[in-house]
Amino acid sequence: MDTTAPSLIAPLPGSLPPHRVRYLPITDRPRIRWPNDARVALWIAPNVEHYEYLPPRDPQRNTWTRSPHPDVQGYGYRDYGNRVGFWRMTDVLDQFGVVATASTNLAVFDHYPEVGAAMVERGWEIMSHGIYNTRYISSIDETAERAFYIECIEALRSHTGQQLRGMLGPAVSNTTLTPDLMAEAGLIYHADWFHDDQPVPLATRSGQRLVSVPYSMELNDVPVFTQHFDTSEFVAMAKAQLDVLRREADDGAGGRVMCVALHPYLMGMPHRVDGLAAMLDYLMSHDDVWQTTASRIAEHYLDHHYDNFVAHEPEPPSMPPRLGTADGNGSAVRAGAGTAAGRSQGYEFGPAVHQHGMDHPYYDWSPLPHRGRFKWPGRSPLAVSAVIILEHVEWEPPADAYSLRRRSGGLARLPAPDYPQLTIREYGHRVGIFRLLDLLDRHGIAATVAVDALTAEHYGWLASHLVERGCEIAGRGIAATQLITSKTSEADERDAIARSIDAIESAIGIRPTTWFSAEGVESFRTPALLAEAGIDTVLDWPNDEQPVLMTTEGVLAGVGNPPDTPPMVSLPLFLEADDEFALWHRRVPLDGWREIVTGAAARMHHDGAEHPAGSRLLMLTLRPWLAGQPFRVPTLDTALTQVMALGNIHTATASELAAHARSTLR
Repeated sequence: MDTTAPSLIAPLPGSLPPHRVRYLPITDRPRIRWPNDARVALWIAPNVEHYEYLPPRDPQRNTWTRSPHPDVQGYGYRDYGNRVGFWRMTDVLDQFGVVATASTNLAVFDHYPEVGAAMVERGWEIMSHGIYNTRYISSIDETAERAFYIECIEALRSHTGQQLRGMLGPAVSNTTLTPDLMAEAGLIYHADWFHDDQPVPLATRSGQRLVSVPYSMELNDVPVFTQHFDTSEFVAMAKAQLDVLRREADDGAGGRVMCVALHPYLMGMPHRVDGLAAMLDYLMSHDDVWQTTASRIAEHYLDHHYDNFVAHEPEPPSMPPRLGTADGNGSAVRAGAGTAAGRSQGYEFGPAVHQHGMDHPYYDWSPLPHRGRFKWPGRSPLAVSAVIILEHVEWEPPADAYSLRRRSGGLARLPAPDYPQLTIREYGHRVGIFRLLDLLDRHGIAATVAVDALTAEHYGWLASHLVERGCEIAGRGIAATQLITSKTSEADERDAIARSIDAIESAIGIRPTTWFSAEGVESFRTPALLAEAGIDTVLDWPNDEQPVLMTTEGVLAGVGNPPDTPPMVSLPLFLEADDEFALWHRRVPLDGWREIVTGAAARMHHDGAEHPAGSRLLMLTLRPWLAGQPFRVPTLDTALTQVMALGNIHTATASELAAHARSTLR
């Protein structure tokens, strides 16, 4: 297969397919000089993104990998970034005078104009990150990709007046034609190449100049935090990066580039934002650091260094050159005429109507700074509550049942019966649950226990015991091995909800009004069908730090709320502190988990007292088989001691919190 860049006259000397970039070792290059003889050009790249609730299907890449669309956990996690995290993060960037290069899904300007206006007011450069982060360019043909750049350019100009100068592909997606089409559209830099510490010329078929400005997948909060590192380690990495680059900038190659990539749903978390301040306090304290934007780096390089790099011939190495040429027979390698064959997907970027607000009907867009003041009883700045999950894994799940591909607990997924998966959860029902309840009682923290149908049906004594201890019981579907997803028919979903609620009512004599979907997975219909069944409080959406009113009436044809059913309230879980998310998936050390809980609580407590939006909510999710292990309980005990020592903490069950929120937010 010929992977040469289409229509290039000849491969660049010393380059490898696709012959975009010439090999030029950093030990033998023309010297780069930044303005004012700065050693390092530093650009900060907040990724301001929108992930669609129901994105179109891509033939090569699945947007949400946890479950069929919608993945409300993944969606809500990122929605948190725009509703809350963005504003907390920008406050810190403002504090240090950072002029950011915002890698932006341009539909953000349509859906969330307050976010767009905040970036423009700060003088940030807007770099295209595509239209949505759920629509990739890797599967489209040349005509569609050309139209994509035109839409990006026109969208940015219409919203901001800025001329688009560069791009980071949506979800870092590209085609073999991407640099050519970017250059033809008038863009001057591409941020998808992570191959250097300096800008690098990129060859294009038209000969138009295009520069790679190094972005980072190392100093990037997504891989850092998903690979279990904590905030202090991220800060230490950034400091060390700057120290080394400043030192190396004294060599023959001269000035270096440093990028720090941030995401509001991660770095805007309450337990991380002080780390961002500590990082910037160090990075911005050096006179030889030029804090700038990606386009200014590209423009300076094009004006002063591009031609020198293209013309430079490095000294040959001292060792004898290898015999032969690239094709092995002494002839020059012919440039290919690579095509986009096989990529025939039509141009589908952008919905039929780009409109203000959310891309689903269940709740309104509400950026944190634009809200009225919310208060918990007693003017408590922070409410703390716990949701304990009692879930059952079947010996023989139904053949057509859907369960997560990466189920937690045990070993690698085994054929049924999967003894490790089964018995570890049984440990939670037999031992861990009592350990957690005793701990929460000691700290005076109210508990809501999410119970699936099979647990309610087979553990009647335990269900009654929970009620005796004052716990609220919430519905959770049938089992962890029978999830409700978009692949579930409406009739089957209605039956699953009914079975879950009926099983709990049969076990304890109380019909639940709170719901936490198994594995946090829903279909599009789920909130409306829950409301039809009498549920008025849901715990699936980790999208905020305050309760959110949901609209369910009239969303589905023929589906309505029973008489006198109050409006539904979503109580957002704090996903970062969720024991499964932190300890199992991210493999955070126990001390790191403690710091997440205590750091988030301290910041939320402060913001709840001082911020105009008012009180916050810290909902902790705990699994008896995981957090209830003997070696983990002391860490949770220490964390809760520190949290409750903050003082004036409100605690209540989920339905009690929702009732107060409903009366306040209406």
